[in-house]
Amino acid sequence: MKQEIVVAYDGTWQSRAAIEWAAAECRVRHRAGMTVCQVWDGPDPERVEAVAAEERRLAGLRLSEGVRLAERLLPGREIRPVLVRGDPKDVLVGLSRNAAMLVLGHRSVRGLAGLLRGSVSAYAAAHAACPVVVVGAPASGPPSGGVMVGIDAARPAGPEADSALRFAVEVARGRSLPLTAVYATRGREPEGERALARIVEPWRARCRGRPRIQTRVVDAPPLPALAACAREAWLLVLGAHGTGSHGARARPLGSVGQGLLRRASCPVAVVHPVWPIPCDIPMI
Repeated sequence: MKQEIVVAYDGTWQSRAAIEWAAAECRVRHRAGMTVCQVWDGPDPERVEAVAAEERRLAGLRLSEGVRLAERLLPGREIRPVLVRGDPKDVLVGLSRNAAMLVLGHRSVRGLAGLLRGSVSAYAAAHAACPVVVVGAPASGPPSGGVMVGIDAARPAGPEADSALRFAVEVARGRSLPLTAVYATRGREPEGERALARIVEPWRARCRGRPRIQTRVVDAPPLPALAACAREAWLLVLGAHGTGSHGARARPLGSVGQGLLRRASCPVAVVHPVWPIPCDIPMI
């Protein structure tokens, strides 16, 4: 069973927040180790060799800084450094194949090693073979909303909802946080409440109050509704369409997922239907 948590680090405060978030998750997953990855996307081989060597040295220094931070947060736990030259999208998706989770800092913009330039976070969330958590600011403590999971009104009974709920249950139980399933719809609250109840009740029966699962139907489009929920949440969980990785069924994130990666004020987790439970916390 996969236990490793992979964190992308490039020296920015966002990537430091990602290491802090991942370290806290490692402490919950007692057998989990951490890999700190620095993607060095330096100059092409034809450029001056001395410049390439200096850029690699700086990338190595940033990686060492990230590893030291992880070691301070996880004393005695295995921390594996990875320094790779290449396309951040391909490197991170490749590392996800043997990981329980991939954690990225949001809006990381450092020049040569900018791990999240452009659409890297959205690409990783759409194609990774494990859940992807995108962290913005360091958390000051779990807000009262705990973990929230968005249920897609277009596919409420699909595998996306089941995988997202499975991941949300695991994280909420490990952190002793409440869990709220959110269903955003326009003018169809009774229908939404019935659909949400059909999804949530089997999980309530399995979990037996650990965690406590609440439901919330919001009369609003999904993006503004979930962005508002994120303001009171510690983590927002979304189900992704497709299988993840580079398989034929992998799909780009929809407008709601991409919008929340940009706008959500809490960390956002994106989970694919193929994701298995990567933790040793059993269902009750």
